[in-house]
Amino acid sequence: MNQTTPPASEYHLASLVAYCILSEVDTVKLAIEAVEGTEIHATSAEGKIVFTIEGISHKDIGKKMDIIRVHEGILNLSPVYHQFLDESQEEKNTESDKTADLYHQVKE
Repeated sequence: MNQTTPPASEYHLASLVAYCILSEVDTVKLAIEAVEGTEIHATSAEGKIVFTIEGISHKDIGKKMDIIRVHEGILNLSPVYHQFLDESQEEKNTESDKTADLYHQVKE
């Protein structure tokens, strides 16, 4: 495995809010849904779209964000949350360790 290829056990999840031109909300939603690993969770009457992106690395998430960000109907794309999980480490943790990890992730 070369150094630029991330381990297969990495998993990244990012949530974002897209602030859209009201007349472009539907086309922006289509553009978001066209990107692999995205899911729209809410849309507001003011033109905000809340969605998540799944990926295998920080770079993967960034590339997907860049694809979405350039849509002409988006005024601003704001990241809200980014979580990184290393599945190989998760397998080593006991259930109590997982609970403690989750508590610390939420507190930070």
